[in-house]
This record gives sequence, structure tokens and C-alpha cells, in this order.
Amino acid sequence: MFRHVLRHIHPSRTRKTLRTTVTVGVSTTLICFTSFAVAGRNNTIRCDSGLDDDEFTTRDTKSRKNGLIEQFRRPRWEEEEYQSADTTFASGPTWFPNKKSGIVRCDALIVPANMPSEDSITVYFPDNPDHEDDRRSYIALLDGHNGPAMSDFLCDHLVEYVAYALSQLPQQYEPTGFFDHDDAHTPAASSSSPSAPIPDQTFVNDTIKQAFKDIDDAMIDVSDVLSSPSNSNSKTNAVRSLRYAHTGSCALLSIYESDTKLLRVALTGDSRAVLGRKVRSDPKDSNNSNNYGNSDSNGYTYQVHVLSADQNGYNAKEVERLAREHPGEKVVEKGRVMGWGMARAFGDAAYKWSVDVQRQLHERYLGDRVRENMKTPPYLTAEPEITTTRIRKGDFLIMASDGLWDCLTSDEAVGLVGLWLQTNASAVYTNTPMRDFPPGGLRPIGVLSPSPVSPYPSASQSPSQSPSQSESQSDSQTTLTATITIPKDTTTSQPTSTPQSHHQSQEPKTYSRSQLPLSKKLQNNGTDDTTPMYPWWHTPKQFVLTPKDFSAAAHLASNALGGADKDLTEALISLVPPRARRYRIYKI
Repeated sequence: MFRHVLRHIHPSRTRKTLRTTVTVGVSTTLICFTSFAVAGRNNTIRCDSGLDDDEFTTRDTKSRKNGLIEQFRRPRWEEEEYQSADTTFASGPTWFPNKKSGIVRCDALIVPANMPSEDSITVYFPDNPDHEDDRRSYIALLDGHNGPAMSDFLCDHLVEYVAYALSQLPQQYEPTGFFDHDDAHTPAASSSSPSAPIPDQTFVNDTIKQAFKDIDDAMIDVSDVLSSPSNSNSKTNAVRSLRYAHTGSCALLSIYESDTKLLRVALTGDSRAVLGRKVRSDPKDSNNSNNYGNSDSNGYTYQVHVLSADQNGYNAKEVERLAREHPGEKVVEKGRVMGWGMARAFGDAAYKWSVDVQRQLHERYLGDRVRENMKTPPYLTAEPEITTTRIRKGDFLIMASDGLWDCLTSDEAVGLVGLWLQTNASAVYTNTPMRDFPPGGLRPIGVLSPSPVSPYPSASQSPSQSPSQSESQSDSQTTLTATITIPKDTTTSQPTSTPQSHHQSQEPKTYSRSQLPLSKKLQNNGTDDTTPMYPWWHTPKQFVLTPKDFSAAAHLASNALGGADKDLTEALISLVPPRARRYRIYKI
């Protein structure tokens, strides 16, 4: 098995980007297609050209008197180091796991709005899916806040710990043959519901929940700090020991089992996972008659199944839970939980420690002042909500942080991936990323781990089993993240076409919301669209499909950040922190 990590690195800061660790597996029917995050820009903009003697123009030279400049000229933006949107969107990695994992392809992209970036993606694919202890694949999206420490830690340890916990479970049922009848299903015959009868998953889900809570409890524990004797190093020890606790992170973890064809999605925070399911269009529906309208040329559309609920102050169940746990307190106000956008998170210990602990930390160890509205903590929890879905051939999964969902609805995201698949279907099964890499546009940040440390018995891997991979750092803007997963259709032959053949035309094509290949047609007037960013940009929402979108992650990112308005896309990509957060992350 192997593991990859995707992070953003500030040019002036060196950070470890890959650690050899455990990987768990999956097996047969899921195509992991796109894991991607978007958020901001990571390229340094230099504004010193007007101060360098070599950069002065003839006009500047003529204006000098006695060695001085008569009038200072502002540097022109053409002279500065802006990275183009195309380069940004092309910089995400693509992974091709072992075919027996059931995951065909996984694309990823991070476009951060903060510096340093607080977002990370980590993936684990099985080396030997035939081994009973190596049958799960893991994809984790970590959306940090108040600093990158917690998200970085989870990137290195969350999947490893969950994988180990699950490996210790006894077999609760015999999976072999349980879903054999599903092989007869075609997209046309698939049920509209992604959750057919599934064995009792309570024990497995409880194990995942406990693993999440164990990690969080360990990271915010203050017993060592408060019990240490007062000495000259006590404050230093406290600050360094609690560096993770003072930051926070959301976590979206997807686990796919190749033998049972079960997909588990565990969420702590306000990220989201959405499943797209390919179904045969109703021939009686006139809305499905046009190619690239509500159906593709083969008469298929995509159903949308949201597999997680955003855990924020607008979630009625979360509001009810908080009201029940803190009666008489005004915990949620204007959609925010104690001033925060999410109702669950790792870290953020100031909303979990008791008032007495916070007071001691403030008085003795440079801790924050106790907030006036802090009465009965904890207010936040790291316990995830988990959904279980049976996967069918042709399904794909999108995982994204809240930045993407501020730009696109769940329906739009599924429709856009469906649109991308219509012109890139053959690329899904090609073990080579179908895109052109711009010179200097990619910087690799990880390599295939040759000797991972695993809680499972080791399994040798032949060269033919090694998936091709490309992993790189992306430099750009808003927080969008997504992972797409699709079950492999074993009847599909491997293509031999070139990247150019994946597109019927080399010219970009624009599409309205109603033209997306969805089973439920969207309205062009946007009455069913509550996303805030396009109105904030004063731009109508219009989508685009370009020949350069050889990654589904890039296709989603470009349409989330401007779509058919190329000028808006370039402008958003050119924004740098902290101003980038104002136009790429919606704030209530």
C-alpha cells in the first residue's frame, strides 16, 4: 500500500511533506476520482521592480536629476510574478490506485486563501486488496483554521490511527458474496437510493467515532501542563505542548471497502461529501432530448446524493443538540456557534476546556482570557457523524471543504463532474494523467513510499502492481476541496487515445445550470441556488468546459472560481492573503 500527502508550502518555509506510514485497502468496484481542495494563492508577488536600478524604464532614466527620481513609478503588474489560473488548476496531483482496490482514479487540488495554507489532503490505497486486512482505501480532507498545526497533525496521523483501530475489530459478518447480485446492476437499473440494505455497521462506526475522539482528547489534554512544577521552563513547556490545542481543523474521511463495496463517510466540521450516480434518462422526458442538456449523448444523467450534513449553526440537528446540552444559553447566534462557523472540530480547546482550566492557563501559562459567554464547556466536539453507502458501478464521490460549497451547490458539482466525464471518460481508465504540465508549473512534494510502516502483515508489491502517480503542490486561491470516486466498470476496455482526443473541440464551451446532465433539472434563474459567492462577485453563474481540464478537480475549481468568466477567474487567482479570504471564503 502507499500513502500520499498534499500540502501547500510557503517558499520561505520548509516543511516535511511525506511520512512513511500505514495504508489500508479497498478492493473492487469504486473509482476514486477527484480529491481536491481550493482556497487561495501561494505564489509570492514581488513589488520591487520600481526600486531596482536595472528595472527603470527610459522614461524613468530621463526623469532623474542629480541621481534622484523626479517621480516614482508604480510597478506594472505585467512585470510581476503572477501565476496564471491554468497553471494553478493544472498543479493538482492524480493518483491511480491498484485496480483491485475498486478505485480507478483520484484527482486532487488545493488552492489556499491563507499563508501558510491550513488545508491538507492525505490518501491511503491498499497494496494488496486480496489480503483480508488490507482491503480499505482512505481519503481524508483536513480543513484547518486558526493555524495549520492541527490539520498538519491530522494529515500525518488520523488515517493511520483509524486504520489501526479498524484492523483490531473481529469480523462481524462474512462479506464474500453479500453483494454478488449487485454485479448484475447497470446504471440504468440502479436504484435511485444509494443505500440499499446494509449489514449492521454500528460496531464499525462506533470504532471510527472513538478513534476521532481519542485523537482529540489526547491533543487537548492539559494534565501534564497543569501538574508540572513551576520552574523557569513551565511557560515554554505549556506553549509548546498546547500548540495543537490552540488551533483547529475540520476532518472529512471517506473509507471504501473493496470486498463489501461499502463507502463510509465520517465528518467532523463543515466540509461535505456528495455522491453522483449514473442512471438511464427517462425517454419520455423532453428535457433529456438534447446532448449536453439534461442527459449525455448515451441517454444518461446523474442523481445527487449528499452523504454528509454540514455541521454548522444552520444545521437544525446541531442547533437542537447544542440547546439540549447547554439549556438556557445562547450558543448559536446568526448561524455561528460561539462565534465560530462550525459546530464540531478537532482542537479549538478554548471551547472544550473547563472554565477553571482556562483560568489557570491564562494566569500561569500565557493562555487566553476566559470568554464572557463561556459558561458550560465543552461546546464543540470532534465526534463525527457517519453515513454508510453501498457503491455501484459508475458512482463518483466529491469531497470538498466549505469554500467550494460557498460557490457551487451539490447538484451543480455533480452535474459538472458528469459534464467532464462526457468528454473525458476514456481518461478515467488511463494510467497517465491526461494533461499538459506547464514548464515550472509543478513542484513535486511527495514520492511513492517504498516501505510503509503498517499495523498489517507486510505484503510484497510487484512493479506491475504499482499505480502510476503524480503529486504536486498548487499555488492559488479559495478553499475548495473535492474527491471523486467511481466504481470501475470491468467491461470497459482500456483506451489508447491521446489527451487531445478526449475533447470533441479544442475551444472552451459554456453551459448554463439547466444544461448540466442531472436527473433533476436546475433552474437558470437561480431560485434553487443559495450559494453566496457569485452574487458577492456581482457575476451571473455560467459554467465552462475547456480542453485544459484534464483533471476533474481542476474542472470543479475553475467553475467554482469564475466559471465562464475568465477575467474573474484570473482576478480571483491573483488575490493574495489576507485579502484573498474576503473574496474566496464567504463570511457571515
